[in-house]
Amino acid sequence: MNLVDARQEAERLSRAGRQVEGARLLIGALPQAYASEDEYAPAVRVLGRLLGEIGDARAALTCVWYTNLGDGGDSLFPHITPADRARSLAARAFKMGSSDGRAMTLLSQAASEFEAATLIAQAAVCREKAGEFPTARGLWSRLCQMITGSSEGDLYACGLARFNLARTSRNVGDMKAAREATVAAVHFLEQAADRYETLGQRERAFDCYHVLVAIGREFSTLEHVLEGYVNLIRILREDQLRSHALQSYEEAIRFVREKGEISAAATLARELSAFARKQGMVPVANNAMHMQAEMWHEVAKATLAREGPPEIAENALLAAVLCHAEVGQFRRVGETYVELGNLPIESARCAHYARASQRYRDARDERVESMAWSQNYQRDAPFPDVWHVDLVEWEQRGSATDACADILLAPEPWSEVVRRRALAARLTALQVEAPDAKPTAEARVGLVKVLEPIELYSILSPLERLAGDPDATVRAAVARALGRFLYKRTFIPLRRLLSDADSSVKQEGNRALEQLRFPHAFDPLARIYRESTEPESKLAALRALAHVDTEEAAEMVVGVLLHAGPSERESVLSTVAGSRGDRLVKAAQAALPTASAEVAASLRAVLKARGING
Repeated sequence: MNLVDARQEAERLSRAGRQVEGARLLIGALPQAYASEDEYAPAVRVLGRLLGEIGDARAALTCVWYTNLGDGGDSLFPHITPADRARSLAARAFKMGSSDGRAMTLLSQAASEFEAATLIAQAAVCREKAGEFPTARGLWSRLCQMITGSSEGDLYACGLARFNLARTSRNVGDMKAAREATVAAVHFLEQAADRYETLGQRERAFDCYHVLVAIGREFSTLEHVLEGYVNLIRILREDQLRSHALQSYEEAIRFVREKGEISAAATLARELSAFARKQGMVPVANNAMHMQAEMWHEVAKATLAREGPPEIAENALLAAVLCHAEVGQFRRVGETYVELGNLPIESARCAHYARASQRYRDARDERVESMAWSQNYQRDAPFPDVWHVDLVEWEQRGSATDACADILLAPEPWSEVVRRRALAARLTALQVEAPDAKPTAEARVGLVKVLEPIELYSILSPLERLAGDPDATVRAAVARALGRFLYKRTFIPLRRLLSDADSSVKQEGNRALEQLRFPHAFDPLARIYRESTEPESKLAALRALAHVDTEEAAEMVVGVLLHAGPSERESVLSTVAGSRGDRLVKAAQAALPTASAEVAASLRAVLKARGING
């Protein structure tokens, strides 16, 4: 039944006093996420009215959230939870904007409601956004005392809470407390990052390093900025996230240079140049080389100005010579040799540099294309304020009800399709996750099914919780759903499900694993292939790797053809015909000349599957 017919039938049932049947009919029609808004919104309004009439205030308010983006629903406030009242008030405030004084009042009211619901992190965030830093500081301090446990998730939450305590302490002028909280935050974040990296969860370690950068920027501690950026860039490079890596390089260079650490900035510029050149981005590499040369000149000038050791200036200028030469700036090479010849160093070295400068007397600079990444390429969206976002997620403890509410009330609304799916999922979650509910396994599977099409990162937390369900049918449904979530974090619950005691769960997990073929999936897929004791999981990971178009994945797949057994070779050969990237083809062609006869036959089969004669 389409939405128009469903709405008309629900209204007829309502007039007959059968509101429950009418509401059930409309809820069943909500998954029609691609209907026009002219059909969808009226159906949701009727559903909201029916739910209110039968006393389901939270579900009725959810419908109001969809149609009014948080406005309205005041008549329902006495009948809903403090957390839902808080969300409504906060959504109204965000819609008004920070320039509206009424928004600050609404945020204060929302904070009070969150605190009444013992949602301390969300209360503190609202206090911060309302500019009430002393109160926010007290809430962050309270949260720091509440978080206990030694899991990596709790260590991360401890670090975030203490960073927020440090920020708000500084805002109220208590620098001693801010410093103490900063030291504690760094300690917990480094511990959490180490644990995450040991477990192979680099995407979570990435968040720790991102916060270290924020700590360094907030409190002007260069060592934290450098530690954070070096590790951020390492992970981004390994995950093939080229644009984010280039942005991070430039941000790090800019910050370090502004702080007067020119040598460190020049070293980062050298790494940026090498990385950009490897990616085939010659103009960006040339620009980084120009920056590096300029900074080495600055180092030499600053050293001489403070009457430092002339050898330091000499080494800096020699580094500049190499930079100028690499990008064909030979006139600048000659000028730099002149500077070297005028240094207060041994006369023999001065004479050597003077002779070298003569060789470049008539040299000219080549014309090279040079451009900065940030000025000439589209920048990716900035990373979110994880010190708020991740603490809120930690506090929600995998609640699908809360995760869907956040999607419906997001300050920058998601698409209509996503919001409709979140609406349907929250209405289901309200029944399944109610405090007094005892949902059947079938109901919990139903919740997984309505969460699955949302496909947003924030839905992974509820799925992680459901992945620990005692019923195998629920775990199998989660495994099946995870194949649609193209995030590295997806592998955390999926790896647990691949080792499940129930064969149906493992089977669904292997199917999902084959669908996770995005570029930065290489590391977790390779880990599963290397470490899994389940043959089918190893083959599923290998088939997924054959579709990942990166150099590392191509080299690994060719390595399997060279060294692995018949079943793994056959798995690769059965997969490559459907792959689209060209890196596997290039790797197979490169390995062909030195391969044994048996392996060469497999490599030629790979090329033939892609329509290439070996």
